[in-house]
Amino acid sequence: MKKIKLLSLSALLFAALGAGTISYADEKTKDEGWDVPNIALGNGLDESEKAKTNEILTKDLDKVTELKGTDVTKNNQFIVDGNDLVKYVTDVPEFTANSKAYSSALIARTKSGTGVNVEIVTPENITARTEAMYRSAAITSGVYDAYIRIASVRTMDGSGALAGIYKIYDEVDPAADGNDQKSRDEKREVAQEQMKVVSSIDEANQDKKDYSSENVLVMLADIQLELQKMNKKLDEMSQENKQQEVGKVVDKQIEKNGLTDVITPEQKTEIVNNMVSFTGTDAMTDSEMTKQLSGFKDDIMKNGKEFKDNLLSDENVEKAKTGISGVWQSIKDFFSNLFN
Repeated sequence: MKKIKLLSLSALLFAALGAGTISYADEKTKDEGWDVPNIALGNGLDESEKAKTNEILTKDLDKVTELKGTDVTKNNQFIVDGNDLVKYVTDVPEFTANSKAYSSALIARTKSGTGVNVEIVTPENITARTEAMYRSAAITSGVYDAYIRIASVRTMDGSGALAGIYKIYDEVDPAADGNDQKSRDEKREVAQEQMKVVSSIDEANQDKKDYSSENVLVMLADIQLELQKMNKKLDEMSQENKQQEVGKVVDKQIEKNGLTDVITPEQKTEIVNNMVSFTGTDAMTDSEMTKQLSGFKDDIMKNGKEFKDNLLSDENVEKAKTGISGVWQSIKDFFSNLFN
């Protein structure tokens, strides 16, 4: 299990090299931007570190199944500085405009339905964020169907790489208008709030043998999926009643996922508040998010490196073995409840 310790200021972050002065304004340029991988290298790296990080991120890309058909001999590169850290990594309030970025990311668009896949290629140097955390944050923020690599030549917490993912997405696929940007900002804030509470839970339980942040992330996905199904009902409630209803869902999923002895009352309150924020975003009616969250959850339950089957209820153990929670069943349920 990763030890959660968010490093401060210059000891942190991330992302993007310096050639990226292109303005991705029109649709043609936007599409070309996703034809090749996009890399974010930190402004704190010296030239030799940039070259080494670039080498690590691009090594054997031609062997990655998800990237067949993508021109991996080229890439777009961007720089992420302190201003980007302040803008994107809101779960680390210590960042300032003078903060330096170090950990880095590569992201490439993949075929529809492939989901978000993350590979940390320097796990010894990323201390506080796991592959599952990056996947969860990307999906909750609205980044779908992507192959992501994370790397750092220095020992960092990995927050910079997360900022890089968001930065690349905004540069290559800019918001269509103010409403689109507002939607992105709201979902990213929900994602960052989630990362903050997961980090808090992780830090408090890091010495427990029967604990994994992957179980917490599955629980959060369960909550989001259940709330999506309740969208019409929640939309008609007062804020007070909505808070109570969301609290019931959170209580149920904490118990269902075997986390009653892990999550404190204070952390539960944070989760409830975060999920109330989630219900205020357009993610509630986003069938693609339903699909991506379901795929993520099923994959973690079946293939997660640290996922603990023994924490689950009997029902969820069966789902973990068979995948019966299923992407397509979730989508079917989503549409059926949307119009009820």
